[in-house]
Amino acid sequence: MIIKKLSAITNNIPMRNLKAFFPTLLAGVIHKSTAFPLPRTAQMATTASSSTSSSALHSEKIIDSHLHIWATSSEAASGDYEYATGQTPPPSLINTASAPALLQKMAAADVAGALIVQPINHLFDHRYVADAIKCNPSKFKGMMLHD
Repeated sequence: MIIKKLSAITNNIPMRNLKAFFPTLLAGVIHKSTAFPLPRTAQMATTASSSTSSSALHSEKIIDSHLHIWATSSEAASGDYEYATGQTPPPSLINTASAPALLQKMAAADVAGALIVQPINHLFDHRYVADAIKCNPSKFKGMMLHD
């Protein structure tokens, strides 16, 4: 089903080539990604003897593939990471989406990494997301907005 959808989207790749390529693509994305390296137990599974079950050694990582973070109200008020005009988060969320809050939630949910998408709260000012990634390069990767 997924292969047919991908083929319909691309229209440039013949179905036989896509079927042959898709498992390789998935293996490269899921198992050989340098963005979030596999934990040691997964690396050991690839070299384990045939008498050892690789499923017992293999451990998969959970990656959150789309989320937004923004400065807390005190960070915005201090001038470090101002909100764009008219883009202040609602009071119920304003202090719940900071980088430290995200790290706590990730640890509680056993999430190994996250792809942060630039929030509208800071529009094209990428400093908050960039600083979060710089402080936590093994946990965060980022996407920016481009005008």
